[in-house]
Amino acid sequence: MNIMKREIMFCFVLMIFIYIINISLLLVMQPLHSLTGSGITATVSLVITDGEKDIEIYSPLNTTYNFSIGDPYALDLNVSANFEVDNWWYSLYDIKHDELVNDTIAFNPNTTFNAVRWSNELRVYAEDVGVEIINENVTFFVSVPNSAPVFQGVNDSILICENNFLNNYYFYVVDVDEQILELALHPTNPFYLDTLFTSGQSNTTVEMFSGILDKSDIGIHEETVSVNDGEYSDSAYTNVTVIEINNAPGISNIGVQTVWTSGENSTFYKQVQVTDTEDGNQNGGVLNFSISFFGGDELFNISENGTMYFIPNSSYIGVYNIGIYVSDTGIDDPAENILEICGQDGGSITTTQNFSLTITDENRAPTITSYYPVNLSFSASGTSDLYFNISKYDPDGTIPDAYWYVDGVFIEYDSGNSTDEFIHNFGCDVSGAHAIKAEITDGLVNDSITWNIGVQQVACTTPPSGGAGGGGGGGISCTEEWACESWEICQGIEKLLKLGILSGEDYRIVLEQCFEIGLSNEFCGAQIRNCSDLNGCNTKYFKPAEFQICYYTQYPNCNDGIKNCHDDSCEVLVDCGGPCSACPTCSDKIQNQREEGIDCGGPCPWKCPEEIPLLKRKEVLYSFIALIMLLILVATVKIIRIFRYKNLIAQE
Repeated sequence: MNIMKREIMFCFVLMIFIYIINISLLLVMQPLHSLTGSGITATVSLVITDGEKDIEIYSPLNTTYNFSIGDPYALDLNVSANFEVDNWWYSLYDIKHDELVNDTIAFNPNTTFNAVRWSNELRVYAEDVGVEIINENVTFFVSVPNSAPVFQGVNDSILICENNFLNNYYFYVVDVDEQILELALHPTNPFYLDTLFTSGQSNTTVEMFSGILDKSDIGIHEETVSVNDGEYSDSAYTNVTVIEINNAPGISNIGVQTVWTSGENSTFYKQVQVTDTEDGNQNGGVLNFSISFFGGDELFNISENGTMYFIPNSSYIGVYNIGIYVSDTGIDDPAENILEICGQDGGSITTTQNFSLTITDENRAPTITSYYPVNLSFSASGTSDLYFNISKYDPDGTIPDAYWYVDGVFIEYDSGNSTDEFIHNFGCDVSGAHAIKAEITDGLVNDSITWNIGVQQVACTTPPSGGAGGGGGGGISCTEEWACESWEICQGIEKLLKLGILSGEDYRIVLEQCFEIGLSNEFCGAQIRNCSDLNGCNTKYFKPAEFQICYYTQYPNCNDGIKNCHDDSCEVLVDCGGPCSACPTCSDKIQNQREEGIDCGGPCPWKCPEEIPLLKRKEVLYSFIALIMLLILVATVKIIRIFRYKNLIAQE
C-alpha cells in the first residue's frame, strides 16, 4: 500500500507540474502589445454648442515629432466635433514633395495613422448626417536623424572587351535623407562616374563609363566608388577586367592605279602599308600577304613585306581588279571567356582591300561629266544638310576614285562607283564664305569641281538645363560625355596666380568665395582638375567645373583634421577614405560609427533585427513541447502501473 501511495503522489505532482508548464507557455506565447508612433496621447472630449459647427484636432498638433531611423512615423489621430458625425475621413499631403499621399481615408476617432517625413498637412473631414461636410486641417513636421547613404547594385566584377567602351553600367545611391551628395571614383582613367550625377532624392542612378579601351587598358582595374553626405559615407568595390582581343590588320588606302606601257610612269611599284596593333607593321615579318586577280591573268605576286612590282607591255593593256589579303598571327594567351564576351577566339584575322590597275599606252584624263548642285555659287543656312553628287568617266575604262574636301580639309573617300554622293552640315554659329571640293583621279591624272557657298549663320540653341546632350548645331546631334580626373592637391591662390593657372578674374572669384565661408587669405586655396569630352562634341553646355576653392594647408595628410586631397587621391570624409584608411560605413561588416549592431542601427538606414527573448525562441518552445510530451508519457506509464498494481492486490 505504501508503494501505491507513493506512485499516486508522484503522478499528482507530475500532473500539477505539467499544468503549470502549460499555463506558462500560454503566457509566454501571447504577443506583447506595444505602443506605436511617438507615444503622444490625448483625451478625446465632445463639445456641443449651439453655434457654428467645428472640428477639434487634438493630435497631431502643429509641432515637430521626433522619430528614430527606421521607425514608422505613426501618430495618434484624435479628434472631436460639436455636432453629430455620420462619417469621418482624412487626407494627408506631403508638402516637401508636393504630393497627395492619402485621400479620403475613413477612420474612427482615437486611432493612429502613418505620417511622412518632413512637412505634413493633415485635413480631417466630418459629415453631418448627410447634411454638410465640415473640415479642419493641421500642419506638422516629422524629424528623423541623418543616416548614411548606401550603394545598391554595384557588381563585384565587370567584363569588357578591348576596343569597346563601358556604358550603360548603372548602380544606385539610396539616401533616405535626400541630401546633396558627393560622389567619387578611385582611381579614375580610364573609368569615370557620371558628371551629371544629381542627388537630393531618395534613389539616384549613377553611371560608370569609359572612352574606347585600348591595349594600355588591358587587365584588371580595382575600382572604389564612394559617396558621402558630409557626415556619413559608403563605399563599394568592383573589379573591371578589360579582355584583350586580336585587332584586325589595317591596310592603308591603295586607290586606283594607272601605268603606261612605255615612257614615263611605265613601271608599277607599290608597297602596301599595313599596321597591326599586336604585330606592328609589315616589316616585322609576322604578317602574311597574298594577292588575287579577279577575272584576269595573274600579272605579279606580292612579297612577304607587301611589295608589288611589274613592268607591263602592250599585251597587258586593260583594267585589272586586284585583291590584297593580309593575315596576322593572333594573340598568344587569349582569355578563357573571350569567345563568350568578345565574340572571337583571339586567333588569326585576315583583312582584304581591293583596287584597280589600269595599263594603257596613252593615258587619258578622267572627267566629271555632271554634278549637283548645278549652280557652283549659292547661299545656304548653316544648319541645313547640303547634298552634292558627281558623275565621272574615264576613257581608259578606269573607275576613278573621288576625294571630298571642305575648306581644304579632306573629309570623305569614295571608290568603285561611277557616281558619288556627299552630304555636309556646317552647323550653328558658322557663317561666311566656304568651299566644298570634289576631286577625282585615275592614279595619275585628276579632275575636280568646287562649290563656293555663302553660309548664313544660325545661332546655337542652348540645351535645357538638366539635359544630357550637347549639340554640334542644327540637325547634328552630339551628346557630351565629360570625364574628369580627381581633384589635384589644394594650392594657395597666391601661388596659382603667380604660375598663371588662375586668371586675375578667377583669383578675385576665389577670394570672394573664401571670404563667404570664413577662410582668410592664409588658408584660401584652390584646386584644379582636367575634364575632357570623350565624344568630342566641341560644345561646353554641360562641362563640369575645373577648379574649386579649398582649405589650404602646406602639408596635407591623414591627421590634419581637414578633408583634402593628397597622394594622388582625395579623402571621402575628414582624414578617411581615398589615400587614408577607409571611412566607417554601413557595409563594412564592423560595428562602428555609433551602430547598435554590425552595420545596423545608429546612422544606418535600417534597424537591427529585434532580439527574440529566450522563452520566445522557436528552439526553446520546441524543447518545452518535447519535454511536456515526455512527461505526459511518463505519467501515463505510471498510471497504468498503478492500475495494474491495484488489480493485482484486488485479486490477492
